[in-house]
Order: sequence, then C-alpha cells, then structure tokens
Amino acid sequence: MGVKVRERPKGSGIWWIFIDHRGKRKAKKVGRDRRFALETAKKIEAKLVLGDFGFIGTKKKDVPSFKDYSSLWLENYIKPLRRKATYAKYRDNLRLHVWPILGEKPIDEIKRVDIRNMFIELHKKGLSSAMLCSIRDAVGGPLNYAIDDEIIETNPVSGIMRRLNIEHEKRIPIEPMTWEEVDLFLSTCQTHCPEHYPFFLCALRTGMRLGELLGLHWGDIDFHGRFIRVRRSFKRGRIEKTKTGRERMVDMSNQLHDCLKRLLTLRKRQALEEGRTEPIEIVFHTKGGYTSQNSIRNVFKRMLKKAGMREMRLHNTRHTFASLLLSSGESPAYVKDQLGHSSIKITVDIYGHLIPSSNRNAVNRLDFPTTIRKPTAIGRNRKAVTY
Repeated sequence: MGVKVRERPKGSGIWWIFIDHRGKRKAKKVGRDRRFALETAKKIEAKLVLGDFGFIGTKKKDVPSFKDYSSLWLENYIKPLRRKATYAKYRDNLRLHVWPILGEKPIDEIKRVDIRNMFIELHKKGLSSAMLCSIRDAVGGPLNYAIDDEIIETNPVSGIMRRLNIEHEKRIPIEPMTWEEVDLFLSTCQTHCPEHYPFFLCALRTGMRLGELLGLHWGDIDFHGRFIRVRRSFKRGRIEKTKTGRERMVDMSNQLHDCLKRLLTLRKRQALEEGRTEPIEIVFHTKGGYTSQNSIRNVFKRMLKKAGMREMRLHNTRHTFASLLLSSGESPAYVKDQLGHSSIKITVDIYGHLIPSSNRNAVNRLDFPTTIRKPTAIGRNRKAVTY
C-alpha cells in the first residue's frame, strides 16, 4: 500500500497524489496547494487502512488529456533540453497529425488499438515511412514521460512500427559532384556571382554543414595554422551549438586559404570606408547580419542552373567533399574528423561504397604456386604436390 504526493512535472507547481494498492495504481491531480495535497493523501491512506477501496475503482476525472500532457512534455522537457529544430518537429507532428485524433483523450485511456488505428489512418493519407516514424517518436515521448510520473504503466506505442511492418525508408542515394562538376560550378559562380564564390569554395573544400558555414566568424580562422575551428551553427534565425555539440578543427586547402585571406583584406578595406576599425565579425554576412539558409540555397540553385548542371541539394557539397577525399585514397578516419561525425561508423555507413580497395591485389598472392617440399612422415612416399 502506498499513497505519495509528488510535483509533476517538476518545477510546475502542480501536485498529484499517486495511489498504489493491491496491484492497482491511480493518480489524481490536486492542484497547486501542496499542503492540501498532503492532507488529502493522509485521508486516502486512512480509508485504505479501514478497507474503504470503493473510490479506487472510480473513474479519474483529473487525469490530463493527451494534448495537455504532451504540451507540458514539449515545454518542460524538449524545449530546454533538445535542439530548437527537434522541438519544432515534435510540436508540428503533434499539432498536425496526433492532437486531431488523440488530443482530447485522457492519457491513461489511450490503448494500443487507438495507436494502431491512428497510424493506419495516417498511412492511408500517404505519409512516408520516415514521417510515420517521426510521429511515433512524438507520441511515444509524452507517454514515456507519463510512465515516469506513474500515470500509466506501459507505453502503447512500443513496437507499433514493427507490428504494422513500417520501417524507415532506405537512405537516399548519394550523388556527389565529380571533379569536373566542381570546377564548372566554381568557375560559373566566380563569373556570375563572385560575392558568393568564397562561400561555395569553403563549402566544397571543408565539407562544413550549411549552418556551420553561415555561423563562421573571422576569429574562427587560423591563417597561420591553416585551419578553421568550427564552433557554432546558424539555423532558424539563431545561433546554436554544432550538430554533435562539439567543436572541431577542419583543414584549409591552399586555394581556400588564399581566397579567405583576400576576402578578409576586402572586408577590412570596406570597414575603413564605412568608418569602422574592424571588419564585421561574420565571414559570410548579408548587410552585417547572418545570411538565411533559404537565401543561400536559392543562390546555389541559380548557379546550378546557370552552369547547366543537374539539380541537387546544397548539402551535396558536404557529400562531394567526403567522396572526393575518399576516392583519392584518404583514410575514413581523417574524413570523419573533418566532417565532425560522432563516430567513424557513421562515415563508413554513408560513404563506405566510395572507399577504394587499396589491397585488391592482395588476393592474387593466393594464386602463386606453392610446393610442399617437406612431406611429413605419414606422407613420406608421396610426391610433392603443386597447386
């Protein structure tokens, strides 16, 4: 037997009473008065001692709806602890796909059949497997949170993708630029959009992510050591940490070093003309501020079209950097460090098919004739065998 008073979620100021008696668990929200919650818990415990169990079987009226509880989960758990993009993705998935179906249902009344029927309905609407898996994460998160708060005992979302035979779609094939395409793209940019040439050269020579390029400061560039320290990312209108949350150093090629050096000289001259002693800290700025991702993506598309090249995402510059290094015989470990992958497994999983086999001739050694020159005692009278 147990009657506990707890604040859920922590820091919210909302007090709950949790009852665990003879295998049955119940939860009741009391409100913001902790003293009243403690007094109520004592009365309930007294009733249990006297054998009054009738109220345990009654329907809970104060268990939050899935919409209310998942909103608390978003604000108290996801928003402060996860990236802004993750918060936005979960919020949109819940708002657009889940709340219209399960939003008003008390969270402790959601059953496996409800989850199954919802995903079948979403699948019929034509949502991709990747989107369904993303929605699964947005639904399962609040329910796991409710388990921790002892509102429910099991998560009805668990195993739903496997039961419905829905899996993540296979990775989109990587089609990086060839050496010739890189030269064509850069020469086209240099001719028709020279102000953005340093940006695209930096993208193709470092493999940095788009947000990392846009968040680059002059203080991050070491011209003497010939490397760039990747410290931040600019995404969705704000500065964040890198995707892995760690800083890294990427090497600069001679061509990139000279290009950025010339750009810095230009920026210093512009600063003096505008009455400033120092250039704007942002390397690839737009009117003194950070450049939006959509803006630079549009420039990339225009240059592809101008060059008569195939359509591709700007992220393809990162794939191109990795593929050209690997096809040139560079080690996956070096490429992993330059790209900032959290493990070499990610690098090999994505680009493994591009790694040339440097030991391909090793198997030919098996084809050379081998003669058994010293027969054993058992086979003393046998002739030497040649394979």
